Amino acid sequence: MSLKVKETTPDQALRDYLDRIYIQSHSLASVKAYRIGIIGTKNGFRIFLKEKYNCDEIQLAIRIQNKELDVYNILNEYVIFLDKKGIKPKTIRLWFTIVKGYLTHLQVDVFSEKCKQKVKLPKVRRVKKEALTKEILVRLLRNLDAKVASAVLVAISSGMRVGEIAGLTLADIEFNREPVKINIRAETSKSREDRETYITNEAANALKDYLKRYFGWKDDSSNSQLQGLRIFGRTSKFIIDKVTKEGRLPKLGEQLSDSNLLQATLTRRISKVPELNRLGRNGRKVIHFHSFREYFYTVVSNVSGPNFAHALMGHHEYLDTYYALSEKQQTSLYQKAVPYLTISDYTKIEHDLEKIQNTQDGLLEKYAEFERYLRAKDPSFLEFLRRNKEN
Repeated sequence: MSLKVKETTPDQALRDYLDRIYIQSHSLASVKAYRIGIIGTKNGFRIFLKEKYNCDEIQLAIRIQNKELDVYNILNEYVIFLDKKGIKPKTIRLWFTIVKGYLTHLQVDVFSEKCKQKVKLPKVRRVKKEALTKEILVRLLRNLDAKVASAVLVAISSGMRVGEIAGLTLADIEFNREPVKINIRAETSKSREDRETYITNEAANALKDYLKRYFGWKDDSSNSQLQGLRIFGRTSKFIIDKVTKEGRLPKLGEQLSDSNLLQATLTRRISKVPELNRLGRNGRKVIHFHSFREYFYTVVSNVSGPNFAHALMGHHEYLDTYYALSEKQQTSLYQKAVPYLTISDYTKIEHDLEKIQNTQDGLLEKYAEFERYLRAKDPSFLEFLRRNKEN
């Protein structure tokens, strides 16, 4: 082990590790997840080391280097420690990966093949998810405020991740297109790639109403003063201090990211409606922002094909195929899915019913005309009609 690692404090080692994680993704959420895996106050790796070996990670790395401890036994014991604490298999696998990477950062050799042989991870159970329906979504929208309802409609009709929605600015939205087009910037997307998607007229109208109400957006204006504004950022600045009971700006540690704020607000809004606040068989809420993304995939893949749905959702391997399509082809495929992505706007449905009624009226008129012709040409046709009525 290098002298540099021996002289490093645990906190400095962790900061260096988290800096490397941030460089890879520029995701604060990833950094937070990694930090919890290492220093979580209940089940973090440091808690395990303190309870089991009475040491920190630097001391552990030195003891492994000196052959006093076996890294694979340590990892296996950590998995057992988490399992006994009732941590879910998926989380155990995540924290195991985090700790393995951290030990490698501390210059401890951890080989994947040996890990597979010596460390047994609990299997993740694949539980069938409960699919959202239009009836559920209509009821949900009735219980949301303008801001969250707009975000939900954007999620349902675009397939965007909640973090991408939270990062939207007015400049990203082309309201003058049909359908309305959204340009997702690389810095806000999980894959760090620019891409495009669309929203329905229903979502666009809800978004316009929200912008008019909170930001003074105007239909017939360039709205240049709003172009860099994050649409779904905080619309209130103050929180109530628990001690003084007075309003104040939140401290850095009290601030939620815009994506967490959207999810927290959604959860709070549905918490008093039992039918909407249900848990699925997987133990997770049935309604959350990722479930809207899943709904989008189901609808669009059924109507316009899975490759097109994957591309709009930002799955890297499908983007090249998507961009090989002309813009006309892209919008045409999306328009096919619009009636199925529209939740509470029944204009299209009513229009379709009117078309069906007109078609039916036309068929009845043609039948009557044909009947009159046969009556005139063939007297036996009257007998045929009489027998049919008797039967």
